[in-house]
Amino acid sequence: MKIGLKVLLPVLPEAMGSKELEVEFDGETVNDLIEYLVARYGRKAKQALFDERGKLDPVVQILLNGEEWVTHDRLDRTLQDGDHVFMMIMLAGG
Repeated sequence: MKIGLKVLLPVLPEAMGSKELEVEFDGETVNDLIEYLVARYGRKAKQALFDERGKLDPVVQILLNGEEWVTHDRLDRTLQDGDHVFMMIMLAGG
């Protein structure tokens, strides 16, 4: 499967060599994509994506095709060839 990936997270774009790229991987879900990124880009990807307990960091937000937020309890959301995944940190403040 080939998907477009855009990342606005600290450290991960540096490890990937770009903020945007096409990713081809054998998985089917958002979680498979996350696991692929950690396997492909190593320690920096793991630090960018996971908290100290080894779970997807709560500040990491995932937007699918510019219109659907994939919440952390829905990481089993199936991806389709040609999908676009946007990973970013969502911070609130005032």
